[in-house]
Amino acid sequence: MENEDKGIYVFKPQKRSKLVAPISEDGTGLYDPVWNGTTWSSLTKEEWLAKQSANDGPDFISGPTEAEQLQAQQVVMIANLTKQVQDLQGAVKTLVLQNAVANKEEK
Repeated sequence: MENEDKGIYVFKPQKRSKLVAPISEDGTGLYDPVWNGTTWSSLTKEEWLAKQSANDGPDFISGPTEAEQLQAQQVVMIANLTKQVQDLQGAVKTLVLQNAVANKEEK
């Protein structure tokens, strides 16, 4: 499996074709399935678990990255600023109407 061609296959299904999930001969799912041109091959469950352990160790940090946290803060700031702009536009509209009424009363 190490020396397999890791080429990219472009698949364009025909109108009547069906997409089928890769499964083993006994009907169970496969671990990291690879199409070798004729059949699906897979890692064993043990190989797959060993490959996953790098993401399960004590140094693995789940959650948003620092960049994602910064982006989320910026989104919140933009939303707050948008709300403030809308509030100010409403206040300006009210003041313009009040000014127009006051000017009309003076005449």
